[in-house]
Amino acid sequence: MKKLSVCLLALLMLLSACGEDKTPGKPAPPPAEPYAAPEIPDEWGEDARRLLSLPWTVVSPDGIGDLTFDGERVTWEISSKDGVKTAEGVPSFSDGVMTVDGTDFTWKILADFALLTADGETWRLARTDSVDEARRAIRLVSGTWSGDGMALSFEKGTASFSVGDRSIAGSYTLAGDGTLTISNDGEENAGVNLAKGAKVKTTSQETVDFPPELAFDGNLETRFSSAYEDPVYVTIDLGKTCRIGGAILYFEVACSSEFKIEYLDASDKWVEAAHVKGNTQSGVGAPVTVPFRKTAEARQFRFVGLKRGTDWGHSFYELELYEILPGEVVLTVTPDGEAMNVEYDGKTYRLTREP
Repeated sequence: MKKLSVCLLALLMLLSACGEDKTPGKPAPPPAEPYAAPEIPDEWGEDARRLLSLPWTVVSPDGIGDLTFDGERVTWEISSKDGVKTAEGVPSFSDGVMTVDGTDFTWKILADFALLTADGETWRLARTDSVDEARRAIRLVSGTWSGDGMALSFEKGTASFSVGDRSIAGSYTLAGDGTLTISNDGEENAGVNLAKGAKVKTTSQETVDFPPELAFDGNLETRFSSAYEDPVYVTIDLGKTCRIGGAILYFEVACSSEFKIEYLDASDKWVEAAHVKGNTQSGVGAPVTVPFRKTAEARQFRFVGLKRGTDWGHSFYELELYEILPGEVVLTVTPDGEAMNVEYDGKTYRLTREP
């Protein structure tokens, strides 16, 4: 039994030695330095000392952010559905309210977390051991990141994203679960219907009650309807040359199952911008979004109804043309050391921050 005990002890020592990194020339990582709490002036009070003596982080489904104090200035950063908000400056205190850079804060500390209210919203803050840890999540939405064919950058409350032939730029929100939503409202004419009020004409009209102008008036309660025939042409004159990247159609029940959008090029030839087959969508609540194969620069466009979806005509409440189609892209981002993993369209991309 004694020999068995000695053998087991030797085996444990061997396994322990195998787990140690004995790589020559590779020093052991230094132990993490304890957080040095900044001095808090006595006149600020005990509640302020408890709040500002440690860094705090916000990680919730509603937002990501941090609250830190460097001994002189308080920094508050929050990214939520309302965008990115920051407040930074020397704090002042009065009647239980801390004011930083024009923003008033009230708070309540409960065990190892705190409830902080700013701009009418209350956030749950968790204690952290370092400023870097507190700011790790919010730093995801700063600077430029790239890798695996994807680029993602943030600047002054806006974000830009590109991968393959998909790109978008505009405002963004980052939720506590890592869901990053970017809207394409960051460029001129983004989401602007350039066909509203255009001069239009058609080769087919059901009655005088449903002229083509009613599909270009910005009113989803009026509509155009053709006679019960194929094909049908609706020509749209924008009045000047415009860059158009796609269309949105709001079909009535009498939808088009097959149709094209074309544009008139510089040589007066009609060029196909998009061709849709097998459409069954109809109704104001189910618009048909039609991205063009490439951005078209032209003054005149036309809808070509090739095949009706019902026995009635081709009918739609509105046909809209956009340089940049309204929309958004949704990503899931998670920190991975100094890198970022981004999930998009069923794939995971590893990005690193550019210097």
